[in-house]
Amino acid sequence: MSTNHEISTLLRSHGLRLTPQRLAVAGLVLPKHTHVTARSVYQQLKDEHPALSMNTVYLTLGQLESCNLLNRFEINGNAVFDSNTLPHDHACCSKCGTIIDLPGAQPELPLLPTALKEWQIYGEQRIWIGLCPACIGTDG
Repeated sequence: MSTNHEISTLLRSHGLRLTPQRLAVAGLVLPKHTHVTARSVYQQLKDEHPALSMNTVYLTLGQLESCNLLNRFEINGNAVFDSNTLPHDHACCSKCGTIIDLPGAQPELPLLPTALKEWQIYGEQRIWIGLCPACIGTDG
């Protein structure tokens, strides 16, 4: 999905109105695998789209999540939106904030912890936190 037409078609197929702001947000986050916050999206688009507000960005990201076009997870209390919706874990550098995808579910984990046997589970996320290779030598 790389063209405005493809993004427009996708948004329409999920019942979303096509506004310039919604198209701008979707056009930034959907074409490639990326991890963004509402603030980072706003910062990237605000000059080109002066009518865009932080509230609009956050609502649009939430709508894209509701349509299963984005996944949301939290790092340090901040919502991060991920355009890779396939099951995977993440690693996050605690120094520079880099986030990477770790492909596929980790098979060594039990499918469902015993304490959750009566729960209705709809997803699982793991985030590994540490220092990335670029930051290892600069810590201290």
